[in-house]
Parts: sequence; structure tokens; C-alpha cells
Amino acid sequence: MAKNKKTDKLIYIGPNLSRGRLLQYQVFIGGLPEHLDAEFNEFPQLEKLFVSVEQLNRALEEVQQTGTPLNKYYKQAMEV
Repeated sequence: MAKNKKTDKLIYIGPNLSRGRLLQYQVFIGGLPEHLDAEFNEFPQLEKLFVSVEQLNRALEEVQQTGTPLNKYYKQAMEV
């Protein structure tokens, strides 16, 4: 079954960004939020912190496990 990009739901599992630019567990339908393109260009690791809703539980485990890529990206995003 092919997935339709227009209806894909992504959830952000990183830390809240200052000035309310991005909130943890915020859900986006249809791909990455375009209003954050500048942040994605400056800090590409932010894109890695968007996972499909179906992968949320596994991704949260990885964020908490030291040494995993998602853990590293989360720590880097805390500096954004």
C-alpha cells in the first residue's frame, strides 16, 4: 500500500524551540513544516527529530538511550 505524502503525519520529538517556533509532540500533516526551513538549513539535525506517528514509541525509547542517533540529535537540538 503506497503512502500518500499529503496525509502522512509526522510528530516532532525534540525539545521545544525558543519563541514557540516548534513544540515537542507537535504533529504535522503532509510533511515537514515549511515555516522552519531556515532552522532546517542551519540545524539539519532537527529534521531527524520528526518521526511518523506510528514510530513514536520506538523513537522515544531511542531518544532516551545514550549513544543512539536520536539521542545525539535531541541533545544538539537543545542548543538551537
